[in-house]
Amino acid sequence: MKFNPTTLRKMGWLCFALMWIPFITLFIGMWGMPDGSYDFDEIPTLTQYSLVALGILFALTFIFFIGSVVSSRSTKNKLLKSGKEAPAEITRVYETGTTVNNSYMVGFELKVMPKHAPHFSTTTEQLISRLDIHEFQVGKKVLVAYDPESHEATIIGRIEGELES
Repeated sequence: MKFNPTTLRKMGWLCFALMWIPFITLFIGMWGMPDGSYDFDEIPTLTQYSLVALGILFALTFIFFIGSVVSSRSTKNKLLKSGKEAPAEITRVYETGTTVNNSYMVGFELKVMPKHAPHFSTTTEQLISRLDIHEFQVGKKVLVAYDPESHEATIIGRIEGELES
């Protein structure tokens, strides 16, 4: 299994969803106990297991979400250093559900049109400032850096005007 940003983000959401199970059982385990503070070994076994599971799932959620951003950034840096440049057309834009500060992680389906190679379609995800989101719409032309072998691509910038086909 390849741990690309999309896979890592999906795993993060899965861990977040699963985190609700120990969160609810935590309260079920504490039901009926008198008010007060307790040491860890004084609370019911169900609550102990719930706290441990909650901590593990919280840590995994955090790791997967941060990992998706780091993975995306490292792929982009690799492509910027050693990738080839080509024009591309945005054929689809989709939300990923992730924001970092005031930027959105946006998914793009691209039709990459290298000059001396066959055209191909690929997907990429990038952080886009909310102020620049209007510049990356379906039908817009962009410049990408891509890997000719894996067809991974990253958007470098926008191209004004029409492209040659």
